Formats: sequence, C-alpha cells, structure tokens
Amino acid sequence: MDMEMEMEMEDAAVPALAVVDARFCAADVATLAVAKALSMSGSDFAVTDAATGALVLRVDGVLFSLRRRCVLVDADRRPVLTVQESALMLNTRWKVFRGDSTRRRDLMFTVVKPSVIQLRGSTKVSVFLASNDAEQACDFRITGSYHDGACAVTLGDSDTVIAKIDRRFSVVSALLGKNSYSVTVNPGIDYAFVVALVVILDEMHFQR
Repeated sequence: MDMEMEMEMEDAAVPALAVVDARFCAADVATLAVAKALSMSGSDFAVTDAATGALVLRVDGVLFSLRRRCVLVDADRRPVLTVQESALMLNTRWKVFRGDSTRRRDLMFTVVKPSVIQLRGSTKVSVFLASNDAEQACDFRITGSYHDGACAVTLGDSDTVIAKIDRRFSVVSALLGKNSYSVTVNPGIDYAFVVALVVILDEMHFQR
C-alpha cells in the first residue's frame, strides 16, 4: 500500500470509541500539540489544543521508581491513567492502568513492540485491550516510521486510520531528548488514549 494513502484519514465515519473515558471523545477532529519538557524524570509532557494553546492534559514522570512510569493527568491535575514499562520485557512492552493505579484489575491496555530492534524506516507496534488476554490479534496498530516522523494508529490490522502522530524533528530536540509531536485524532475517538500511545512511542525510542 502506498504510504501516503496509508497515512490519510479515512473518509468513512468510525463509530465513537472511548478506550479511556467518553469525556475525551471530541465531536470534531482534535488537533493536539504534545511537547516533552526537560525534567528530572525525563518523562514530562504538556498536551495543548493546537489551535488555542489551552492545556488539555499533562504527563508527569515518576521519580525513584524501579520501572519507568508516568501519570497522565487532566487540566485539573486529576489522574487519568498510568503508563508503566514491563519489568520482564524492557522497552518492548508497556502497560496502561486506570487513574494512578498499577493494579492488575485496573489494566486498560498493553502496548507491545515485537522486537527491540526495528528497521529505521519501519514502525510496527501492537495495542491489546485488557479484555484481549490471548493477544493473538491486536485491537489497534501503530504503523509508519517514527524516525521519519509519521505514524498512523489504525483499528486492528485494518486500513482504518483513527489518528495520526507526526514527530517534529530538530537537531537540538534530538540532542536534548525533548521531542514534540503534532497529533490529529478523528471525531469520536478517545484522544487521551492516543496521547498515551504518543508517550509510549517516545519512551520506546528515547533511551535514558
């Protein structure tokens, strides 16, 4: 499939999809700016409305943790979800939990990169909802090229794109590990879920 065609948003409407919470499903296309901040944890992000600059979400890295972990909070600083690296599958498997919990019963979804090493021009990451214990077929897929700055989130292995993630590259940002992303989310799609995927992609590619 032509990469340009793959990265285009589908014309067909996708049913409303709330992985985290329905309050994060906008009626119109959501265009967000996700900027990584210099911090001691190395995992702090600010998520703003690209049009207005209003703060929508924040991601706060957790210091002094045995595993890499961060908490996504809303504009009122209320915990929305926790992203944590798996202790057994370093940098290839990340788990996302509801609120500030890391208890198994609060697991929402798991993000898996098949191997630590992927070809520079190719990104393929699978997302499995908590109810999908077998993990034989993914519920969502991230494809494209992180290094070239463009990835798409699709429903399973289909061509139905629900969000696009574009990485803004500069030499300074690369040296500092201070990446920024432009994120476009289809109407009715949970943008908190997509932001969590952006954070995990960044963590998978930024070694510290």
